[in-house]
Amino acid sequence: MCKDNLQVLSINNIKNSYLIGFALVNFIIFGFYLFMYKVVGIAGHIPTYMKVYLMISLILWLLLYLQEKGKIFANFNRYNYKSRIIIYFIINILAGYNVPYLMSSAYVFFYSGSKDSVFEYWLLLGAIIFISLLGLFLFCYSEFEIFGNQQNTFLKLIGILIVIASLIGLIYVSIIAPADSEEGRVIWVGCIFLMCIHILVGRSFFYLAVLINDIKDEGLKL
Repeated sequence: MCKDNLQVLSINNIKNSYLIGFALVNFIIFGFYLFMYKVVGIAGHIPTYMKVYLMISLILWLLLYLQEKGKIFANFNRYNYKSRIIIYFIINILAGYNVPYLMSSAYVFFYSGSKDSVFEYWLLLGAIIFISLLGLFLFCYSEFEIFGNQQNTFLKLIGILIVIASLIGLIYVSIIAPADSEEGRVIWVGCIFLMCIHILVGRSFFYLAVLINDIKDEGLKL
């Protein structure tokens, strides 16, 4: 396949999302978790759900790394490109949005063995991040005309408001979450990561729109 082919370029840019740079932050966060566990000390025992989540986080990072290095799902053609794009987006979204979730979950990790209520806050954090992703999709769907739709100012505005509301929601959770000191402030850092991930995932949506429009105008050239 010609590297100058816009369709090939678009699919490669979806596959190589540049999320790996932020995913590497996972190791810094894991180091932070280890520091809390070994040095600061965690009250009680780490619950099973948190152990399982940390293992899943490592698996997601590994999948993203292998994808961007071309070790898995590297080849695509006119027969399998749709399934490949779906796989790329699933890995990008799960591994990408896990970065702010993992950062925000540091608060939950610290108190998971001593405060039962933090599990509810952990689920709430995940729900807010998911809603924020929906807001990004609404914005990109309208702005980039992904599926041949016309731009819709109302949809874009709703998407932006949802993203802003989700950031406010994360900050609010960091304030109301029970803590002995300033542990809830790590959620604020998660807000910064969330915006960075939005930009990179939004880039993937842009290239998806480019791909679909080029296929519509020029026909499939894979």
